[in-house]
Amino acid sequence: MRTLSYARERLVVVLVQDVREAPAEFAGGLEEDFTRSSHEMIERTSADRDGKALSALGPAPVERQTQAFLQAARLAIAADPDAWR
Repeated sequence: MRTLSYARERLVVVLVQDVREAPAEFAGGLEEDFTRSSHEMIERTSADRDGKALSALGPAPVERQTQAFLQAARLAIAADPDAWR
């Protein structure tokens, strides 16, 4: 595992990268995900400045991950609001 972190008064960001070799039973799925991500990146780059084409692609990976993170953060804050002040 590799970690990177950034902390300020009201912001903490932690990135965790798993650098282990994937077990054989997951290799196919990971390769498929990598290929899909690569194709999506090419589609998004090709659709640059074409709002209709970009809209048809839906949210970008960063947007999808951000929404999941924000949902988890909101639940954590709701569970213990004083810890986040």
